[in-house]
Amino acid sequence: MVNEKSNLDKDFKGQRHDETVIIILQKHWFVVAWPLAKGALLILIALVLPSIGKIGYYIFNSGVIGFLYFAWLVFWGSYLAYEYLNWHKDRFIITDQRIINIDQKSLFSRKVSEVELERVQDIYHEIVGTFATTMDYGVIVIQSAGSSVRLEDIAKPAEMQDMIVRLVKEATKNPPVTAEELVDFIKDHRT
Repeated sequence: MVNEKSNLDKDFKGQRHDETVIIILQKHWFVVAWPLAKGALLILIALVLPSIGKIGYYIFNSGVIGFLYFAWLVFWGSYLAYEYLNWHKDRFIITDQRIINIDQKSLFSRKVSEVELERVQDIYHEIVGTFATTMDYGVIVIQSAGSSVRLEDIAKPAEMQDMIVRLVKEATKNPPVTAEELVDFIKDHRT
């Protein structure tokens, strides 16, 4: 399933005035499912633990153990929030002019890379592993002269690759002006 934002929310900071957003993608939900399940399970165990025998008595009547117990809950609660926000803030914006990868590295660190559609030279996708194959997510690599953009953990990478190829063909329909054409234009319009 492609996570697409609603049509009402198709503007972004840094968008050009003549640029139209085609689609805004997120990483596949399965990428965040394991960290969230792990954190939720450890919190659940910590919440059930005091009800077993006299463990609750020792947790709540000992200052150090009680502190460690609550620190454990706060740590895993923060872990859940961090993993979700990191996943939620990762974005791949595909417009009619460029592809933008907003990679949220941590809460206060973000890497933004982009490639102009008319400069794209090669596009391919990879699906590696049992879960990625089963859940149909993978990596799309978009290469241009001297740089590349990796859209990681994208749902239905083959379909997204086809869409990007169509956009690249549309963007490069009118070839750039050659040096000879530019010289001829200047000669024709010289005053």
